[in-house]
This record gives sequence, structure tokens and C-alpha cells, in this order.
Amino acid sequence: MSRRILVVDDDLLMVMTLCDILRLHGWEATGVHSGADAIQAARDVEYPIVLMDIRMPGMDGVTAFKTIKAEHPRTRVVLMTAHTAPDLIQEAERAGAVRVLSKPVDLPALLKLLD
Repeated sequence: MSRRILVVDDDLLMVMTLCDILRLHGWEATGVHSGADAIQAARDVEYPIVLMDIRMPGMDGVTAFKTIKAEHPRTRVVLMTAHTAPDLIQEAERAGAVRVLSKPVDLPALLKLLD
């Protein structure tokens, strides 16, 4: 499996930090800041793994995740949230999300999950 990952969050600092950490651990990380940008990035480049926030302005992460999965069924998606969003979390799990992580993200656990 390629160690290419797409990181999606409307928090620019979060994207930059996660991408930097992932690169230090051997990942080829690309960051974008919206659900629509995530869909376009996944159309442009095949990402085996997407790490995406659930709550974002405009298109939420679950909607973007479902669109990416429909176009690229083998892509694995890990979602993150700082909010309690039981309906969105249940929808994501039913749609096949690998995991839904709480923010702030436990970095050692995230790296273990990705490996």
C-alpha cells in the first residue's frame, strides 16, 4: 500500500501540523481545507487513506467521505471530530469509515492505526 494520505480539516494549523507529523513518519501527506477540496483532490490523485474532520463549513466530512468512497471504494477514511455529533458519527460508521477519532487527536494512536 502506498503511504500517501490526504488530510482534510478547515483548521489550517491542524492540517499543517498533522501533515508535518505524518511526513516525519514516512507518509506522503497532502492537506486541503474543505470537503469539496477533498473530493477534488481524491479525483486528481489516488489516496489510499483520507484523514478528515467531520464538522467543516459548507460540505461536512461525512458527505465528502461518502462521495469519495462512491468514486474510490478502496479508499480508507478515518474521520475526526471535536464535537459530539452522534447522528453524523453513526452515518459515517454505517457508510464504512475505518474509525472516528476524537480531537485533539491522540497522535501515537493515530500513527499506530495508520500503520
